[in-house]
Amino acid sequence: MNKKLIATAMGLIMAGGMGLANADVKLYGQITLELDAVDSDAAGFQDDINMNSNTSSFGVKGSEDLGNGLSAFFKLEFQVDPTERAKNITDRDQYIGLKMERFGKLLFGTASTAYKAPGSKIDAFYRTNLQSRQIGLQSNLHSGAGEEGEGRGENMVRYDSPSFGGVKVIGTYQFDNGKDDGEDDDPYSLGVQFKGGGFFAAASYISTQQSDDNAAAQLLGKYTLGGLEFHTIYEFDLGLITAQRSNGLADSTTGDRAGTANDDGADIWSLGVTYTIGNNLVAFDYGQGDDSKGKDGVANTADDLEDYAVWRLAAYHKFSKRTRVFAGYANTDYDEKGEDDIFTLGMRHSF
Repeated sequence: MNKKLIATAMGLIMAGGMGLANADVKLYGQITLELDAVDSDAAGFQDDINMNSNTSSFGVKGSEDLGNGLSAFFKLEFQVDPTERAKNITDRDQYIGLKMERFGKLLFGTASTAYKAPGSKIDAFYRTNLQSRQIGLQSNLHSGAGEEGEGRGENMVRYDSPSFGGVKVIGTYQFDNGKDDGEDDDPYSLGVQFKGGGFFAAASYISTQQSDDNAAAQLLGKYTLGGLEFHTIYEFDLGLITAQRSNGLADSTTGDRAGTANDDGADIWSLGVTYTIGNNLVAFDYGQGDDSKGKDGVANTADDLEDYAVWRLAAYHKFSKRTRVFAGYANTDYDEKGEDDIFTLGMRHSF
């Protein structure tokens, strides 16, 4: 499998190179490497310093004008890990679609759900070890890939409307390829976004349709005033965040299906501010996650979810539009099981 993936990747690179003369095809990517020091009170955890790659990737994307305002577009993106030779190349966004300016665009393949799509817009440290979805400022419904409410949906049809006065809508529907489990649970998500006058706001809903207890909703927004940006998010757990936090989502490596969550209420909220001066940005965020009885819905069992509080202080410096260095610290304080501390120092280059 690795040989096939590598051959595919090399073919894409060659295609990108040949397409450099064609403005409709672009080879792009980024390399991110970090030194991460993690100190955790979790039972059996070994404190350590490691080098990690947080979603380094490359890809090819392009479009073709079909006339009369209609165009075709595609994207093939792959994740790589420069820290270890043995780690596989994995797929990220991969889709094909049609776009018409007056009617929006329709794509087919693997792409972000309407729930995940706006989350990165309020996270200055997206795709690092300090990203909001990784430390608890946002839920893990903003990450992963699959058919169980993960951030990147597979076997998906997605529609993005054109912007009307700054307002656009997004809708996704996924086809359940796991019919052998006896369930017909095709996930869907809906979202609306507004952008204008320094404001960005979004509302989203996602459901796996497995039961009434496998859904989530969120409200988020940001306001930019000069070099200051204020942002916030509130995620309402309707069972799906509980399922995810108690390991209820499908395992992307084994294909195990998610069960039905029997409790909810594990809401997550956070707020933060960033300040940009010149090529430098400093950010501070604070958030909390609520408790839940877990996926089994029974109190005082192994999958119970604790309250937690989390804060992050981080900064980056841009040497150019393509190259930056960053550093930061995050602390998560759980109600009973102690604290997690993360310190990160890293570099990113985009092309």
